Amino acid sequence: MVLMDTRKVQRTGKSTFIVSLPKAWATKNGIAAGSIIYINQGDNGALTLSTDRSERDLRARLDIGDKVGEHLVRDIIGCYVGGYRTIEVSSGHMSSAQKKDLHQIVNKLIGPEILEETINKVVIQDLLSSEELQSERALRRIKTVVKSMISDSLSALQNGNDELAMDVILRDNDVDRLNLLISRQFTEILRSGSVKQETLNPITAFNYMQAASNLERIADHARHIAEIARQSKCTLPADLKKELAEMEAILCSLIEDSLSYLLQTNSDKANLLIDKISVIQKRAQGITKSSGSLDKSEMLVRLVLAASLDRMLDYIMNIGELTINLSHATSPTEKA
Repeated sequence: MVLMDTRKVQRTGKSTFIVSLPKAWATKNGIAAGSIIYINQGDNGALTLSTDRSERDLRARLDIGDKVGEHLVRDIIGCYVGGYRTIEVSSGHMSSAQKKDLHQIVNKLIGPEILEETINKVVIQDLLSSEELQSERALRRIKTVVKSMISDSLSALQNGNDELAMDVILRDNDVDRLNLLISRQFTEILRSGSVKQETLNPITAFNYMQAASNLERIADHARHIAEIARQSKCTLPADLKKELAEMEAILCSLIEDSLSYLLQTNSDKANLLIDKISVIQKRAQGITKSSGSLDKSEMLVRLVLAASLDRMLDYIMNIGELTINLSHATSPTEKA
C-alpha cells in the first residue's frame, strides 16, 4: 500500500520556497542537519529525491543449493532484469557444474562479470553504468541483427549453406542479450534513481521494451528457418527462391520502417504500415501452394516458411500498434 503524505509549501525570503521532509523517510535515510539531498526532475514534473548521487548498491544474495541448468539460469536472469548490481551466489557445496553454469550465464548477459569466486561462493558484479543503458541504441542494434538474421537464414535455405545457417543460430544469442538489457533498463527507470528520467520516461521505456520483445520473437523465427535450412536437403524451385528473395527485402524494409516510426512516435505512418502488412500476410500464406507436385521435404519447408513469415509480420504489426499506443500516451506538450 502506498501512503500519500502532504506538505504545505512555505516561502522564505523573496524567491525561495521550502517544504519539510517526512520524518520517517529522513530517519530511514540518515538525513540530519547539513545533509545534502539530490533532486532529479522527470518529464512528468515529478521530483525524485536521493541521498546519494551514485547508483544504489542493489545486492541480491542467492543460496542455490543444488540447482543447476535452466533453474539456475532463470534465477540469475531474474536478478539481472530486476536491476541488481551485485549478485552473491552461494551454496554449501558448490559443484563444478554449478560454477560452469554461472560462467555460461554471465557470458550471455551484457554488463555482469564474475569478480570473486571461492569454494562455495561466486560474486557477480554488473560493471555497466546505468547511464549507459540506452534503450534506443540497443533497439537499433537489435534491429540490425534481426534484419541480418532474416537475410542470411533465407539465403542459407535457398543455397543449402550450413555454415551460414549456423551463424544465424548463434546470432540469436546476441538478440537475447540485448533484449534482456532493455528489460533491465525498464526496471532501473521504475526504481527512479539509477537512470536519468529526463533521458527516457517510463511510458516510452515500457513501449521500447515491448518492441524489443517483438524483435526478439522475429529473431526466433529467423533461427527456426536457419535450423530447417540445416536439416532439409531439398532443392528449392526457382519460383520459390524468387519469392523468398522478394519477401526478404519486404520484411527488412518493414522492420526498418516500424522501428523508425516508433522512435519518431509517428502514428499516421504506423497505421499505413499495419494496413500494408495485412496485404503482405496473404502473400506469405500463399507460399504453401505450388504449381507442380511437391515431395514431403519441400512441403515441410513451405509450411515452416509460411508459418514463420506470417508470425514475423504479426510481430512487426505489433510494433506499429505500440507506436500508436505511445502516441496517445504522450501528453499534448510532448507531441508538439
